[in-house]
Amino acid sequence: MNFLPFYTKLTELYPNQTKPSNKFLEWFIGFSEGVGSFILAKRGDLSFVITQSTLDVQVLNYIKDTLGFGKVIVQSSKQKTHRFVVQDTKNLFLICLLFNGNMVFPTRYARFLTFLSTFNEKLLKQNLTTISPSKDCVSPSLNDAWIAGITDGVGCFTTSLLSNSSAFRIRYILTQKWEANKFVLEGIMNLFSQNLAIGSVVPHSVSNVWEYRVNGVKNCKGLFSYFDKYSLHSKKKDSYYKWKTLHSRLENGDHLNKSPAWIKKELLS
Repeated sequence: MNFLPFYTKLTELYPNQTKPSNKFLEWFIGFSEGVGSFILAKRGDLSFVITQSTLDVQVLNYIKDTLGFGKVIVQSSKQKTHRFVVQDTKNLFLICLLFNGNMVFPTRYARFLTFLSTFNEKLLKQNLTTISPSKDCVSPSLNDAWIAGITDGVGCFTTSLLSNSSAFRIRYILTQKWEANKFVLEGIMNLFSQNLAIGSVVPHSVSNVWEYRVNGVKNCKGLFSYFDKYSLHSKKKDSYYKWKTLHSRLENGDHLNKSPAWIKKELLS
């Protein structure tokens, strides 16, 4: 990923501000490709938005404080959601520089390019410098924080203990819509396979949705080296640590020769 245009403009606009690290920006792009939106309102307003449960508003504040711009507001008190929002031209320019040429999912990038085209039109009408769109997406990698970001957005670490049995299911799942994005999931699958996290990409029960799944104690262990190096930042960080601890207990056989009630009480505590 190339962050030089973003850093150059950030220094120009905010010369005294601490710059976010490459690792944060990589994570932020991944997180945004999972749960972010480039919004073109019917009245012509443009905005970049990330919505989260109020229970996880800390991750939105983390984004705002690290970027040094944007705002966090209540979206719905009834539904208990907050949103991180960027709406002004100066900071939307920074957002567009950041995402331009640095996104992974093709359909997400196509949506961004539509947004960028409209944003450039507004810049031209104000006689301001425009942003030349990059044509290409980048590939996922185990050497940056993008996968941690997309996992914070739409991934999950799950463990199911079957009733009346000591059997269990432990999984990592990453879900994405549209066939064009399936190839990205397959790329991630191939990357983790190098760490012996052997998984598969399979159709979801919902049409045009795909899941990358890593199943089983042995395979899931191959994920640890990446997620221990590239930290999660949402509430899924706690889920990962609990999942990893539970993985260790399952690997040690703590669930064997015990009643289902003991398993649920002890392993999930």
